[in-house]
Amino acid sequence: MISNSFNQNSNYRMNANAAMEIARSYSVLSSKKMLNDILSSVIKDIDLSNYSKFELHKLCNSIILSKYSSEQLIKSLLVDYFKDERVIAAFEIRTNESRLDFLRINGYSISYEIKSEVDNLAKLEKQVLNYSELFEFNNVVVGKKHLAKVRDVLSSEYGIFIEENGKLFEKRKAKKNRNISSERQLKIFTKKEINKFYKTDIKNVLNLFSPKEINSIFKEVLKSRYSTKWSFLCQNKQDILPIDYQYFYNHNITPNLIYGIR
Repeated sequence: MISNSFNQNSNYRMNANAAMEIARSYSVLSSKKMLNDILSSVIKDIDLSNYSKFELHKLCNSIILSKYSSEQLIKSLLVDYFKDERVIAAFEIRTNESRLDFLRINGYSISYEIKSEVDNLAKLEKQVLNYSELFEFNNVVVGKKHLAKVRDVLSSEYGIFIEENGKLFEKRKAKKNRNISSERQLKIFTKKEINKFYKTDIKNVLNLFSPKEINSIFKEVLKSRYSTKWSFLCQNKQDILPIDYQYFYNHNITPNLIYGIR
């Protein structure tokens, strides 16, 4: 299991602005020199020259997780929040007019739109309307400072989670969505997916299937689309740093090859 090297070394002094600079510069594909340069620019009292590439990755990860409330942090918390459930989940789902941050399917389709402490809420009203046309349960996950504002934007059916001090708390449970549009659900699929799962072209689906049937198959298409990537992440999760979950979900590369571990 990966340890939290930042917390173990309490003599590291790091404010939120410095952590933000590390978060913005960090990449899972950064070379050892690049990681050293990123950290050395904000950590002045520690000699990093003897750190391995993986240890530098761990240090970046620890700083970002403990000192910077970001979308990366919340995505890692969502993965861990549902780690013991038998689900298929996915990052960055293309919908008709927005890109959903996190989707979970466990018999129901459940959306999670993220607004961290460093995000604004300008697009939220449009996004939640889009997701309400597609998924059975919908949630926002926000930094604590956004809680009052999102209550004004969201319908009562929307669930609310807050991130506070690196943990997720459910403030309002989502209710079953009654506004799903079969036509809008079908539009997020390719022609190939429509033909494979509905056995006809998109023009005929609405005539041949009931909304309940369309929604049931809708979930099967999504599970098929994302199951391989999610399974890879779950199988290799203990070897992946939390900030890097989405990268390995997308690319399915052996973690040791990226982190330089022999």
